[in-house]
Amino acid sequence: MIERIMEVLIEQWEYDIAVMSQQWMYWCFLVPILFYVVFFLLKWALLTAPAWLPCALIGQAFRK
Repeated sequence: MIERIMEVLIEQWEYDIAVMSQQWMYWCFLVPILFYVVFFLLKWALLTAPAWLPCALIGQAFRK
């Protein structure tokens, strides 16, 4: 199961790099790439949530 999760993450990373490598993303004063970077950050926060969310919640519990 971990292998499949890693495959999906790698596939998504390769897709994002391919999209960001497109020349049209940098036309019009970088507007398309700025929107894609926001989408990229939200997407990867969601994709990696199972890894970082438990650690964040545990850390937050110890701070109180």
